[in-house]
Amino acid sequence: MPGVWPRKLPFPPSTVTGPLGAWLFELWKHVESQPNVSLFSAVTPNSLLTGLSGDLAVNVGSASTNTRLWVLGGGQRSALTNQGWVTIAIGLP
Repeated sequence: MPGVWPRKLPFPPSTVTGPLGAWLFELWKHVESQPNVSLFSAVTPNSLLTGLSGDLAVNVGSASTNTRLWVLGGGQRSALTNQGWVTIAIGLP
């Protein structure tokens, strides 16, 4: 897991071992598995924002609530890409 980009926290030091080292590693894995949230102001985040599947983007320049929240599609935290963003429509029938 240490090679996955983008990293939110540095990898725990290898000099910390035992129960504390194991706990720090589990905490690091949990934080790293959370999606990133980005802000943008454009028609679409495609070709603009790069991320991993599951990442979120908020369009701060949109007057429409139907195109404000976006999620990057794909397999679980898979390939780093800037394509595949889709809107999450809230409140539509």
